[in-house]
Amino acid sequence: MLIELLTKKYPGMRLWLAQRISAVVMAFYLVVFALILIIRQPSGYAQWMEIMSPWWWRLFTVLFLTSLVMHAWLGVRDVFKDYIFNIKLRALLQILVDVLLIIYLCWGGVILWSIQFS
Repeated sequence: MLIELLTKKYPGMRLWLAQRISAVVMAFYLVVFALILIIRQPSGYAQWMEIMSPWWWRLFTVLFLTSLVMHAWLGVRDVFKDYIFNIKLRALLQILVDVLLIIYLCWGGVILWSIQFS
């Protein structure tokens, strides 16, 4: 049943599922991050670096950022399709959003991977 829904017969189902999966990944990350903040209660730069330094946490954060970009891209694409009827303007705005999201993802990756191991 689920496999049939993900075929070419229902083209929007894969995008719908991708947006829902990205939301679950982001929700899980935020819960884990909130628990870490509650338990460790960082108050200075050094303590924040301890939290963000482990390679697995940075990888998890990159997964969060990737999910955020994918979720935002799908949401903005749908909003543009619903409210901007001029196809050329819609395409131009979508390209602008795509470029900005890629820049933000790269910027986040550079920030995360420039953190030195402790």
